[in-house]
Amino acid sequence: MTKHPPNRRGISFEVGAQLEARDRLKNWYPAHIEDIDYEEGKVLIHFKRWNHRYDEWFCWDSPYLRPLEKIQLRKEGLHAEEGSSVSNKSGQFSNELGQLLRTS
Repeated sequence: MTKHPPNRRGISFEVGAQLEARDRLKNWYPAHIEDIDYEEGKVLIHFKRWNHRYDEWFCWDSPYLRPLEKIQLRKEGLHAEEGSSVSNKSGQFSNELGQLLRTS
């Protein structure tokens, strides 16, 4: 019986799809889907820049698979607007609040 992959936000279950996967040492790495086994409900994951001997089969509902964007947000910082980070916005808010309190 052929199974259908789950609808998981941020992960498209197709060969070549980019995601993050957790290895056996519990570290997260960028990876992509190499193959899909629709009978078993599994995906073959290749960790980027690793030898293919480390490729691993995961159930497609595994908690050890997640969208790639999570690590990018941590590395790049959240951006509220183009060219302005959240920390810049909080600093600007503090300055405006200080001005309001001084004028009151």
